[in-house]
Amino acid sequence: MPGAPRPLVAVLGASGATGRAAAGRLAATGRVRLRLGARDAGALAAPAAALGAEAVGVDAGDADALAGFCAGAAVVVQCAGPSLRLTPAVLAAALAAGAHLVDPAGDLDPFPTGDRCVVLGTGVVPGLSGLLPRLLPPGARRLDLYAGGADRLTPAAAADVLLSVPPRYGLPRALWRDGGPVEAALAVQPAVSLPGFDGPVHAVPLLTAEAQRLAADTGAEQLRAYSVFPGPGLPDTLASAWASGDPLAHVDAVIAAADADVAAHGVAITLLASARYADGARRTLLRSTDSLALTGAFTALAVTDVLAGRVPHGVGRAAEVLDPVTTAARLAADPSVDELRY
Repeated sequence: MPGAPRPLVAVLGASGATGRAAAGRLAATGRVRLRLGARDAGALAAPAAALGAEAVGVDAGDADALAGFCAGAAVVVQCAGPSLRLTPAVLAAALAAGAHLVDPAGDLDPFPTGDRCVVLGTGVVPGLSGLLPRLLPPGARRLDLYAGGADRLTPAAAADVLLSVPPRYGLPRALWRDGGPVEAALAVQPAVSLPGFDGPVHAVPLLTAEAQRLAADTGAEQLRAYSVFPGPGLPDTLASAWASGDPLAHVDAVIAAADADVAAHGVAITLLASARYADGARRTLLRSTDSLALTGAFTALAVTDVLAGRVPHGVGRAAEVLDPVTTAARLAADPSVDELRY
């Protein structure tokens, strides 16, 4: 008798680099059928033909179009941006169609989803920045997290960054100590040398919501988290945008600041977690020169785990619901990873 049909995975935003990377890795498994969606269906003709996928023109702001795109899918992958604005509508359409949802950048509070999985944060930050430190033994006396580098930003990515306004996303200058955040405890490190980063970098303390959950889950006595930039240009631009009251008016300025960093330093993203224990120290380190492909690879791994039944039902963040050991082992072989040590 013929086997069961392969599950359908619908990738929204498949004309972007992250969506293309996720679709390519899913196609390479040979275990799924693919439906690629983007506003401009013509931009999908070549990748759809190469992957043996269906191509669909869909506007993420059109509820009827979203419903049609999600119909019949086992998993919907939400790579359209800005994610913080589009994800709620895509999520509603996916759940109405009986599909699971995987979103590299979504940020939603938990709510009932029946027997469906909603996996958020399959990106680099948040995402891998919260998963890789879980490879370290729990109970660190001090855990220091450094995430960032130089990378280009698409308009959608820049909008997502600008919409991630403190304090919802994190607490500036705060650290975690003895079970909770301590505000105004840290200062910017303007020219610090760190393992895995090229040259002195500009480290801005930001105790993200992801870092706070990591500290609570692992029992770290103290945790310090920093966003890392080649220099002060981009963080100063972001601070000005957030203070303006209309952050999205600064998309072009943020893109220009990111481009200036890349022009001066090249593309390089590093995730470093250093832990101190009573009997010594441990660290994890990831380096990549293609964060969008890395996000696509991590997203594809999350989809695979959802289809295999390895993810609990409900809304969960990838850093907390995916197994860090098996995820890191699979990710280490991906071409988007230049170095992964733990």
